[in-house]
This record gives sequence, C-alpha cells and structure tokens, in this order.
Amino acid sequence: MALQVSTIIDLTNAGVTGYLAFRLYSAFVQNPKSQTLKNFFYLYSMLAIAYIFLFVPRIIASDQTRFLGYSFAVGNCFFLIAAAFYGKIILFFTKPQWAKKFFVIFLILTGIGLVRAFYEPAKPFVDSTTGITNWNVDLALGIYYGIMILAILIPGIIFFLTRGIQAKTNHVVRIRSNTIAIGTILLIFTVITFYLANTETLAILGDLFSVAALLTVFLGVIYHRPKPIPQIMPNNSLNNPKE
Repeated sequence: MALQVSTIIDLTNAGVTGYLAFRLYSAFVQNPKSQTLKNFFYLYSMLAIAYIFLFVPRIIASDQTRFLGYSFAVGNCFFLIAAAFYGKIILFFTKPQWAKKFFVIFLILTGIGLVRAFYEPAKPFVDSTTGITNWNVDLALGIYYGIMILAILIPGIIFFLTRGIQAKTNHVVRIRSNTIAIGTILLIFTVITFYLANTETLAILGDLFSVAALLTVFLGVIYHRPKPIPQIMPNNSLNNPKE
C-alpha cells in the first residue's frame, strides 16, 4: 500500500526531529552545564514523538477516522509540550525564577486542550487524488492551540532578535540568536497553516515549512559549540592549574 503524501511528510519530520534530538543530546553530553542544549534536546524529542503519533496510526489504521482523531489529539499534546520547553528556554535567559511555574501552568493548559480534543476529536479526511490529509480540527480548539503556541513563539522571536542585535561584538551569539529567530518565524507560518489551513495547498506548504523551520532552529542552537578540551592530568593533582 502506497503511503499518502501527508503521511510521508510526517514520517520524514519524525525522522528529522529524532535525529536532531540525538545530535542535541550528544552536544549536551559534551556540555552538561548547558540548560539551553538540555531543553532543546527535550523540545526536539517531544516533536519526534508528536510526529510519530501523526504518521503511525495512518499506516496501521488509515480507515479508523475516530482513532486517527484521538491520535492527532495526543500528537498535538506533544507539540504543546515542545512549545513549553521553548518558553522555558526564553525564561532561563530573562526570568529564571518564573521558568518552573510557567512550565507547570502551560502543561495544565495543554491538559485542558487534550480533554477538549478527546471530547471533540478531529475528523481527518484524506484526498485520494493528492494524498493530503485535512485534519478538520475543531475551529475553537485550533484557535486555542494556535494562541498558546504563538504566545511562546512571538516572544521568542523578539528575545532572540534583540539578543542578536545587542551582541555587537560577539559574532557567535549574534549568528546563533538571529538563526534561531529566523527559524522561529518559519515555525509561526507552520503553526498557522497547521491549525487553520482551509486549502490543501496551505496544508502541504505548512508541512514542508516545518522541516525548514526545525532545521534552521537546530543550526542556530549548535552553531559554534566548542567541544571540551581533553583533560591531561587528574583532577586531584595539586599541580593542575584550573582555568
């Protein structure tokens, strides 16, 4: 059985985000004190799980519309958790004392959306000609999800652009921040089309933009991450100067 276009895109996104999560984990192991790398690793891991919930059910039960609606609801839950980690990253730089409270509140709001999504699940329709899936998300729920994610992404753009502008003499921070901001702008287009697209063209463009957006953010995160210098002498040596 040939895979539908939308299924192939979600499968690709799952593979890409899974690989990027692994790369971020490897970078975090090399720099274990980096909260940014740790939270971006969690973020991309949540995205990979979300895409798995979108494509696997369409392979094993493509004719079970209600089941697909429930799997879509769970997948969206993981998208929102990923957004929560993005917000946590921003707060670590700006208001670290608020990071934990924000994360908990956002998860509660995500849980409310999940309950609503199970009460009124999406009603996916697959165009047999194009192979594109229209999820037919409940309009009120789509707006709710969209507002939640945009409330994270818009401040993220402002923060990273401002940080890039202020880093006049630090080209690493400037390039890293500006690249993440550009990727976040692309993510906004993805979010709007994902939840509110009313044509197949917009739906497919949103799916394709998601790959570019996630790759761009990833490149910004790992740009110029130095590897730790191998230690030559034991830590307990009295003659070992600390730098």
